[in-house]
This record gives sequence, C-alpha cells and structure tokens, in this order.
Amino acid sequence: MGGLRWISCVLYLPIFGLLIACSPAGFTRSRCPTFDYGLPPGQSPPPAPPDVCVSKATVELGRALFYSKELSANRSMSCGACHQQSRAFSDGRVRAIGSTGQLHPRNTQSLANVGYLQQLTWALPELTRLDKQAGIPFFSKSTATGIEELNMAGKEHIFADRMRSEPRLQALFAAAFPGQTIDVIHMALALAAFESTLISRRSPFDREELSKQALRGKELFFSQRVGCSGCHSGTDFNQDAASNTTGYYNIGLYNVGNSGDYPDHRLHGPTAARLTQGLQQFSGRAADRGRFRTPSLRNVALTAPYMHDGSIATLSLAIDHFDGGGRMLADGPFAGDGRRNPNKDSRIRRLGLNAAEKAQLAAFLMSLSDDCFINDPRYSDPLQPPPALPAHCRLP
Repeated sequence: MGGLRWISCVLYLPIFGLLIACSPAGFTRSRCPTFDYGLPPGQSPPPAPPDVCVSKATVELGRALFYSKELSANRSMSCGACHQQSRAFSDGRVRAIGSTGQLHPRNTQSLANVGYLQQLTWALPELTRLDKQAGIPFFSKSTATGIEELNMAGKEHIFADRMRSEPRLQALFAAAFPGQTIDVIHMALALAAFESTLISRRSPFDREELSKQALRGKELFFSQRVGCSGCHSGTDFNQDAASNTTGYYNIGLYNVGNSGDYPDHRLHGPTAARLTQGLQQFSGRAADRGRFRTPSLRNVALTAPYMHDGSIATLSLAIDHFDGGGRMLADGPFAGDGRRNPNKDSRIRRLGLNAAEKAQLAAFLMSLSDDCFINDPRYSDPLQPPPALPAHCRLP
C-alpha cells in the first residue's frame, strides 16, 4: 500500500482498529480452507493474520485491490504504485509520493515477507496487523505530521460504490466474502490476505549458490569483528541476535547541531521531512530520538535508496556508513557528527574494512536478491502480462 511504513496517521488508527478488531460476520478459523503458499520444501508459512481467512478467493481479491487505482480518491494510484514487484515491492524513491502529490515523510520499505514481521512500520511498535495497517493509507490526511496517501477519509461510500459498479471486483468480492457487505473493512482483510503471500525465500543465499566473494562476505557479515548479524539476524535478517525480536536502533545517521536531533520539520524548517524523530515521537522518551525499526535485508540490493528517509543512495554508501560507525555531515541544514549521536547504539562503531572486504560484503548482500520473487506471476498485476518466472524458480 502506498507508503506502508508511514505511521503518522495515529488519530485514525485507533478508530480503524476498533472497527477491525471485531471479527467479520461469519468468520471462523475452522471454516477457512488451507492455503497453498507454494513454498520451497522445509519452509513454514507465515501465521494467519487475525480475523483474516487466507484463501484463494481472498488472496485474488486482495491482489486485484492492491493494483486497482479505484482505491485512491482521484483514481491516480494504487498500492502497487509505491510497492512495485520489480523492486521487491518498494518504489525506488527517496520518499514516496501520495495520490495528491504530497511528499511522504518516509522511505518505502519492501513488502517481502511482510506476513512474518513482528512490527510493520518504521517506528510504531503497536502496529502489528496488516489489516489494521491498511487504515493508514486509506484514511490518512494532510496534517502537521503526515500526508494524504489514498485519500479515502470521508469517502468510504465512494469506494464501495466503485466496487459494486465494477463487475470484476464485485465478482471477486462475492467469492471471497459471500453474503457480506462491500466495505473498507473487508477490503483491508483482502489486502492483508494477499500481502501475507508475498514470500521471498528463493534467493541464491537460500539455494546455497554463493560465489566465492559472497561466501567471504557472509563470513564477514556473521563475524564478531564486523557484527552485522547482531542487528540483522534471523531468517529475514531483521532481528536482534540477543533477543530474537525486531529492534529499534539509532545508527548515527544524524546528529543535527550535535544536539542528538534528527531532521525535523518543526525544528529545522521545510527542508526536513515531517515526523522524523523516530520512536521518540510515540514513546516520549528522549533516548528514543533517532531510533527506527531494523529493516529486513532480503532483496536489499533492489530496494535503494536506504534508511527511513532514503538519505543513503546506494548499497556501497550504506556499507560505508556502517564501516564509519555513523555519518558525519560537515555542512548543510543537518550538519552534525552522527558518529557522536548520544543515542547511537553501541554496536555501531568503526569497522576498518578495506575495499576488498566492502566488495565482499556487497556480494553477500546481493545474494539475498530473489529473482523468483520479483518475477512470480502470483504477485503481479492481474490485468497486465505476467512476468516470466525463471526456470530455477519452479518448484516440483
């Protein structure tokens, strides 16, 4: 969905959460058929989202909605505009743009394996359900902290009417939710069903087909000396190795005025994005300034630019950032030494990598790119010619 990571629509979230916390009429887990995720042998499917029946019918409806421009008020964009399959369901922009042309406060993260994630956004730990998350792009408005995404707030009936007048969507809805009312709650449930199937598990790393350079990079990645796996452990390379949970960290990206600040529209003028202090915006704790959720490294080579604000353009520059133990900005409106940010995680330190080692690390990270995932017809726009699935991706 346009800007899945955007978390500034806090006022709308509790309202939508109350609506969606109730199980849809007629929903019982026991009556939901088993869904075939088409996973490689030995892989487990993601846990079924609460109140969501992941079935062939709900997934097909969710897929159709995901790519439908009817979900934006001005019919200008779909969820797939910000989550493009060829980019592992990211968008390649520094920060996303909403349906009304407003610049998003956040960089768009990939949706690969989103059904397995413990938390869904850059800095709101309480948001853990895909169906509730749909309320953010649906109902977001332009405020001091956020932008309009799909711009559905106050127009819910229009979207329901559009679905009723579109025979294809109406038929898909009837198959997914027989006898139920067409509304945004069921749209969110269908989107959650589809998104839970976006599974990336067939990269060269998964197939154990690493080059010698990538193998050396893997050794560096998991070594105590480099320590990447301290924050990027687990199947999706997004968990804290000590706690096996998703963490929120300040990585020394900024230290505006050497005061501990991250760029903030209120403090530093229109050059800065809104809602940029990270976890502190919601916890109220000063120590949480600049702490953002650790993203997955799956398909990382396909999802540039990087960081919560897209301020690091390339994979090699991202490696340089961590090799330097943070980022020094010598001039400009956000000047400051991020390496000395008082809230920086202690594990972010100078590494002393040489050029060969940086290339090896990059080779390993590139081995996490899954060409099966980005060419799987099951995830593509159903109204466009399907991509060609490489031969090595086809399961027996």
